[in-house]
Amino acid sequence: MITPRHAVQICDIPVFKATTPLSTRAGPSCRATIFNPTGDVLFTASNGGSIAALDVNRASHYTTSDDSILWKINQASPYGIHALYHMHPPHIGECIVTGDDEGVVRIWDVRSCANSTSSASKSSAMAFQDCMSLPSGCISSFHENSDLISSFQTDTSCNTLLVSSSDGVLTVIDLRKSGGDGHHAAIQSRPQSMMEPMKLHPDTRQGPFRLFRKSDAQDDELLSMCLMKNGKKVVCGTQQGVLNFWSWGTWGDISDRFPGHPQSIDALLKIDEDTLLSGSSDGVIRILQVQPDRLLGVLGHHEGFPVEKLKVGAGNKIIGSMSHDCYIRMWDASIFYDDDDDDNENGDDDHELNDGRNDEDMHDVRHRDMEAASEPESNEDDWEDVDSDDSMDSESDSSSDSGSGKVKRKFKSENEEFFSDL
Repeated sequence: MITPRHAVQICDIPVFKATTPLSTRAGPSCRATIFNPTGDVLFTASNGGSIAALDVNRASHYTTSDDSILWKINQASPYGIHALYHMHPPHIGECIVTGDDEGVVRIWDVRSCANSTSSASKSSAMAFQDCMSLPSGCISSFHENSDLISSFQTDTSCNTLLVSSSDGVLTVIDLRKSGGDGHHAAIQSRPQSMMEPMKLHPDTRQGPFRLFRKSDAQDDELLSMCLMKNGKKVVCGTQQGVLNFWSWGTWGDISDRFPGHPQSIDALLKIDEDTLLSGSSDGVIRILQVQPDRLLGVLGHHEGFPVEKLKVGAGNKIIGSMSHDCYIRMWDASIFYDDDDDDNENGDDDHELNDGRNDEDMHDVRHRDMEAASEPESNEDDWEDVDSDDSMDSESDSSSDSGSGKVKRKFKSENEEFFSDL
């Protein structure tokens, strides 16, 4: 059951009854959305392969919603678009990335897309000589995967784009500025033996970017992705319910696995460098610690319906989950982020309350708080119980007490008090 502590609000998606005979031909639908960093522009993608940008303020009011489309590009991708991502490469500017059902990844310059209907777009497109056959605003197109593109991620400096696909291959694209001959300076500086040219698909148009590496084909579909451990680990959720780990810079085979989910892992959300949320096809949202791997608890569930998306709201106050049950559920995120806010506000008071405990001890306390908050729902999972938790907690408590120099007072029992007078 969903506890009142975590369930903030449930939004019902309106369902309309069809008044016309059903047609076998699928109509247009919006399959992916993403905001720009300021939140005033919403980018959308459809099953027909088109992308558009909407003015949020105008689209939010019924009197101006019909005039809210800033720009739209039809047939932006040859197939239906499934994934949409926003990034800001230093030498290009604001870009969006699309991934479709057949493995085509395209990178779009937002400024060129906004000017696509004007004559200025023609002059801006001349900067990329090998992109003339692509739609206006598209500066790169990669067709290195053979199945649905599930998710994107970039590093903190936005120099590398990671692409996960249902074909089981993790694709790495170098976003750094290329040299005059079209090759990146970082690649030129490497020894000749380390320069392994990648064989490109005939439909690939790299533009200002370069295909850097492709991982070994896994025996499972890659459905979700996030970066952990300060960018040193890439975590991908798979169809068989296993988390696959890649070490950054080693893009061949995986370095570790974390099994345990009974069904596919369709969504991942990073909480901190050691903690993430997973949304599974069994409808359960789990709280996980990675390396060391551990189930911390359950945030909630969608009553057996698959969880498709997990996102955190502005200010880290609410976590939203979307599922096939036609509900968008809002969860209280205070159990994850309030400790950090209190640390910043209280300052020196926190050091007095720590009683000499180090950062690792406080990190363990934080995870125990997560376990306590989700304890009523943890019995629904098939995960193995860890019997050593209680002993570890008692050892940490005893060590913290001894470290602070305080001795616990021992109270006499009734029998001891009775015989003490004899």
